[in-house]
Amino acid sequence: MHIPERPELVNQGRDGLRVSDDRANILLVDDRDDKLLALQSILADLGQNLVLARSGGEALRVLLQREFAVIVLDVNMPGMDGFETAVLVRQRQNSELTPIIFISAVNYSEIHLVRGYSLGAVDYILAPIVPEILRAKVSFFVDLYKKTEQLKLQAEIQSRLARAEASRQEAEAANSAKDRFLAMLSHELRMPLTPILFSASMLSKDERLPDYARKQLESIAHHIQVEARMIEDLLDVARISEGKLKLTLDSVDIRALIDSALSICAENLSSKNLSVHRQFQAGDPLILADPARLSQVLWNLIQNAAKFTPSDGRVTVRVTNPEQGWLRVEVIDTGIGIGREALPRIFDPFEQVEAGRSGGLGLGLAISKAIVELHGGRISANSEGSQRGSTFVIELPNIVRELAEAGQTGGEGKVLSTPDRRQGAPNRPQILLVDDHHDTAEALRNYLGRVGYDVTVVPNIGAACKCFEQKSFDLLLCDIGLPDGRGEHLLQRLRDAGHRSPAIALTGFGAEPEIARSRPTGFYTHLTKPFSPQQLKRTVEEVLRGVGL
Repeated sequence: MHIPERPELVNQGRDGLRVSDDRANILLVDDRDDKLLALQSILADLGQNLVLARSGGEALRVLLQREFAVIVLDVNMPGMDGFETAVLVRQRQNSELTPIIFISAVNYSEIHLVRGYSLGAVDYILAPIVPEILRAKVSFFVDLYKKTEQLKLQAEIQSRLARAEASRQEAEAANSAKDRFLAMLSHELRMPLTPILFSASMLSKDERLPDYARKQLESIAHHIQVEARMIEDLLDVARISEGKLKLTLDSVDIRALIDSALSICAENLSSKNLSVHRQFQAGDPLILADPARLSQVLWNLIQNAAKFTPSDGRVTVRVTNPEQGWLRVEVIDTGIGIGREALPRIFDPFEQVEAGRSGGLGLGLAISKAIVELHGGRISANSEGSQRGSTFVIELPNIVRELAEAGQTGGEGKVLSTPDRRQGAPNRPQILLVDDHHDTAEALRNYLGRVGYDVTVVPNIGAACKCFEQKSFDLLLCDIGLPDGRGEHLLQRLRDAGHRSPAIALTGFGAEPEIARSRPTGFYTHLTKPFSPQQLKRTVEEVLRGVGL
């Protein structure tokens, strides 16, 4: 049998521990080839990886490259003998605990044996070698090594799992903290905007003020609404990027959502004398959708059409069923168009048709795309080029007519029962407004009073419950965050006491989880601060019409 000139380095694993999953390294050190051959023959049946070294120096070099289960080391070697080699083996960190079996052809005294054991030998075998004894001893240390490695591996796995779990918990805690921060930031940014928006909007209609002052107040109100929209867009982008944008599906008629969006955009459309054409050609206008989120998409597209269409232009909203099971909404304008190079990026965040000139952050279309795709639909844009107008197309599945008619896509348990109205109640509808932010409450009270409602204002849940004990109200307007609890807690207490007045939630916490948390308690809808006087008036009228007032 040929003895290789250099130690075997065969199939070494990445960690340098083993050649394969079930083979351990055994180092055989002897200066004579015939003795190395004999050791190989004795230990070959163990099926392990045998590495050969012909001197102490060569053995030390091999020990730098990998770990061994056991070292079989000849005592009598020229130059560096086995004892000297053992001393250096023990000085190296990766081999300080490796078992060493000394082999000697000379029967030295007990002092000689004691020296070997003191240098770290675990056994001392005298020649002639009994193969079964050597094989049994080496096999024992190989088994011990494998079990030790297995325990190390299990400990490492447990350690990694523990680190992964700690990292997951840390990430969840950080994510939760970020969500709380975003919710609080949203609330604090929105809260002061509401009284400013209401005051500016109301004063802009006061004919006692000079025209220039009213125009400036209109500008203030407009820019507050733009600021609020940017706040909401930034929060929506954060939700989308984290997969936290959720839908609350209901059976809705797309025509109603379009009419509502056109109504919201009416002022911008009329200010530029844009003609609006509705083309409702769909035989099946019902879809399963989140009304608030889909309204957001429609509002954004119509608002964009108004923004980028010159005065005296035209905006067309067309609704069709291009094929069975699908609904198509097209928003077509005669505006400035979209350049061919910009079309592929039009739905990317922070992209704008005319960067720096149109205002806003360029997030509306990116948010719209995410909302449409969450509905299982698709959105696209097309333009023939500059000054040739643009067309935005939304396609949504509407294969749920049967479900909607069967009542399987019902809403969120909205409370629409007619409230108890006592004899002699005033003709003006009675509203209880619960809001602890004094400036906001006063602005809402003044406005609602001017448009035909009697408004009672209280700052907390306790005062609201006392008011309901004393008289009936046609409508509850309730802030979600109150000093002595949450708005849904108040509504639940009123329901338990038998009061069935419809309720609208007013919230500066516009995140979807906050809204979803309060929905099941019976709020008819939510108004996220800051909302415009027109939004408030329209929502209040809609709710009161729903209960027959």
